[in-house]
Amino acid sequence: MHFLTRIYMFGVGFVVIAITAVTLSISFAALVYTGPLSVFLGQGINATLLGAAIMALVGSFFLSVRGSICNPQDVTAVLIGAAAAGIATTGNVPVEHLFPTVIGLIVTTGIFTGLVVFLAGAFKLSALVRYAPYPVIAGFLAATGYLLFMGALSIAARETVSISNLTMLFHSVAIIKWVPWVAGAIFLTFIERRQASELTVPTVLSLSVLAFFALLGICGYSLSDAMEMGLLLGPFDNTSFSLPYNSDFFAKIEWAAIASAAPTLIAVSGLTLLGALLNGTGIAMTLGAKFNSEQDMKATGLANVASATVAGLPGYVILGESILARRMGLRGQVPSLASAAGCLAALYFSADILAYMPAGLLVMAVAYLGFDLLATWLWESRNRLSRFEYGIVVLIVAIAATVGFLLALAVGMLAAIAIFIVSYANTEVILSRSTGATRRSRVERSEEESDYLSKVGSELVVLDLTGYLFFGTAHRLSEAVQSELSSERPIKYLILDFRRVPGIDTSATNSLAGMLETSEQAGVKLFFTGMSEDVEKQFALASPHNEGVKKIPNIDAALEIIEGDLLSEEPGGARVESARLMQLIERLEVEYHEDPGALERITLAPGEKLIRLGTISSECYFLLSGTLRAEIEDQSGNRVRVAEFQPCALVGEIAYYAEVPRTAWVIASTDSKVVRVDLKRMERAPTQTLIEFHKAAARSLARRVMRMTRLTSEL
Repeated sequence: MHFLTRIYMFGVGFVVIAITAVTLSISFAALVYTGPLSVFLGQGINATLLGAAIMALVGSFFLSVRGSICNPQDVTAVLIGAAAAGIATTGNVPVEHLFPTVIGLIVTTGIFTGLVVFLAGAFKLSALVRYAPYPVIAGFLAATGYLLFMGALSIAARETVSISNLTMLFHSVAIIKWVPWVAGAIFLTFIERRQASELTVPTVLSLSVLAFFALLGICGYSLSDAMEMGLLLGPFDNTSFSLPYNSDFFAKIEWAAIASAAPTLIAVSGLTLLGALLNGTGIAMTLGAKFNSEQDMKATGLANVASATVAGLPGYVILGESILARRMGLRGQVPSLASAAGCLAALYFSADILAYMPAGLLVMAVAYLGFDLLATWLWESRNRLSRFEYGIVVLIVAIAATVGFLLALAVGMLAAIAIFIVSYANTEVILSRSTGATRRSRVERSEEESDYLSKVGSELVVLDLTGYLFFGTAHRLSEAVQSELSSERPIKYLILDFRRVPGIDTSATNSLAGMLETSEQAGVKLFFTGMSEDVEKQFALASPHNEGVKKIPNIDAALEIIEGDLLSEEPGGARVESARLMQLIERLEVEYHEDPGALERITLAPGEKLIRLGTISSECYFLLSGTLRAEIEDQSGNRVRVAEFQPCALVGEIAYYAEVPRTAWVIASTDSKVVRVDLKRMERAPTQTLIEFHKAAARSLARRVMRMTRLTSEL
């Protein structure tokens, strides 16, 4: 029984997917071949069905997510329909040249789109499309919904309908041709959004067809009567289909008219790329499959080129139909085969049979697609977007309705860019501000030198910058620098750290040059630190005469230079000799002279190791002269300097007091002399001096922690 159920679901699913593909393909063809082009609808339907079948078959072999169906899309059909209507209504193309020119437009657009999308996949450029602003995408989809609704009305009126001639529907088009079907589309939209189900759309459309023919019978109308009243899709003037590639056909193509539609080619290719990425990602997430964007772009490109050879409409992976197929039990390549089989079957039985399809069914299907997009992106998006972003959506729809779709996208993109620039210009370009009182280099100094640097640290200001610097943010930075230069507490040094700045423009470079000149006039030394190679190159190109600017590779190096300058200005020159820790060491050497292992003077040559990483010891070290450096290994195994020790600095006291293994190597940078202090050994016979030494070391650690706490608060 379970096997029979699966067979039944498979059969139903196959038929539903086939019918859905045929219905949508015919609907999209009707969007293109409308108004003056409606006489070619029969041939257009045949071309669209054959192209859809080819597209589905090619996609079935090459798409990364098995079960995805590649078919023509409403978005691309709307754009081509608008371009085709423009060609048909300008009067520049003779009537006998209309159909060849439209076919030429479709073929050119399909091949161009296919090549663009294929190359995007081949060169791995598909990710660039994801940078499209979300409000523009939302506005584009909402505007597409509006154009689909207008397209549905155009199918009913059999001529192009826009907001400018909308009243024509009430005067020259019978109400029965469009009002019931539009009402049905509204009902279908309401039901689908309230109680979503994969079978809702095909079921409601099927019941609508049955109700239509039932009403015809009740009212006593025959199919011929309905045909004469324009209630059916036919009659078609020419239902034959053959590949129209011959010299006479090509001679009738107005290539100038196609060239004027170049923006449409660009828009269709871009939207195909975007739609394929979004829908492919959505299908992969829904089905729990792995999505390969590059592979799908190449597959979509091939499918479009193959479809274009028979004048099929451009398209990409269709989301709803693919998910519906999976949920109805169709796996692998079966959904695509069902879609292709349905289109080929409809093509085989010719458009004569399709002529008896209710025209209102296409009106209802297309209007439903439009209402669904409008409900999602124009109505519901108001709760997800900011006021300005939602304004872009409304603006795009309004311009699309009154002026044109492509212009609406362009204006929407410009509006999104303008809002981004204004918003970004108002962001804080200064990530943090700190002073030399708390911001120190990696050089460990004596307690007295550290105290002095804390005292005069307000003379140094550090501004950590963030984000791209352009004319908007550079102005805010210039104001901040001017505020520092004119503050009540004068400063001598100013550091601008560019470590988090990915780039600058020419306006920002000129602004930086102005800051340099202003700081020189104020007697303040300005340092630029952490500039990337690109930022430094841009600054050099735009300001070749600012050779005197102090550009330091990193902020630690700049801090070290400034600290040295500040200490050189300290009154008195006996800092090292009078250091408190030095005095304590000398007293300890006297008190523990009978225990030579308690304190030991060591001489180190450059490069000689004092402490090894990971070792455990009971001592710390006091640097008498020379310079030591602490190093660790980075992820690549390279040694990196993390600290430097100057005379009268304690070394290794943190690991000792924390009772943890050594966290770095300590190596002599120059000829150095240190005193090894074995605290564990001396604690066997503690003296008052040893207690004072512990207090001094604790005080040094406490001040370092306090300085870090203040720095954290400033940052």
